[in-house]
Amino acid sequence: IASPLSAPMLGWEPDCATIDPVAAAHVEARITGSKVYVIGLSYCPWCKLAQDYIARMGFKDGEVVVDDLDSEEMKDLKMGLINYAYCQYSQLKSVPQVFINEKFVGGSTETRHMYYTGEGVNIAYKLGSIQRFKKYLQTIRQAAEDLVDEGTERSAGGKYFMLSKTRCPHCWAAKDCLKAAGVPESDIELYEINDFLTHDDIKDYKQDLTMSPFTPYLAYNGATLMNHSALVKAAQCPEH
Repeated sequence: IASPLSAPMLGWEPDCATIDPVAAAHVEARITGSKVYVIGLSYCPWCKLAQDYIARMGFKDGEVVVDDLDSEEMKDLKMGLINYAYCQYSQLKSVPQVFINEKFVGGSTETRHMYYTGEGVNIAYKLGSIQRFKKYLQTIRQAAEDLVDEGTERSAGGKYFMLSKTRCPHCWAAKDCLKAAGVPESDIELYEINDFLTHDDIKDYKQDLTMSPFTPYLAYNGATLMNHSALVKAAQCPEH
């Protein structure tokens, strides 16, 4: 359960029966003509955050095309543009709306997830935005560390952050502990990292932090929990 990022809602009702052909052609040209295309608003912090994660993936400024709906250039196209994007791709009434390598990704939450998993970094490498394999490996490592560090920071305020694997008995024990303690799912940010390209680097970084590479990685209230006993103490769950 990834921690969702809020996004500004747009005050309009979609009309998929009435598509503006000029706006549709504009969106399609943006998607096919750029490595990354973002529909946003100039004052939207979540749009800026999505662009930050895109940059961390390895995409350069000149490879990212942004249409801010409140800009002068979009004055005549904005309603037709967002309506077409909604009907054809996103079903989102919020921004940002992010496209990478001609595919719709989602909003800020999905873009952040694409960075954390390493998928976005891998695409940047395949598209030539990252040109050296050594740089690719460094960026994957950074994405792994950012997932751990930022997730730990987001656990501040009495929340939990967990990196788990679906067939990991110690992960099951941690989840059972939180459930027995009555911790609501909304207070747990959980990632199952089995298929993450950052998987190995996450484990290496966990070794640096806790002296053990094995999942789960756990954080509570802004701090790393060193082991299961620390989780039991924090959550006050019954230890079997």
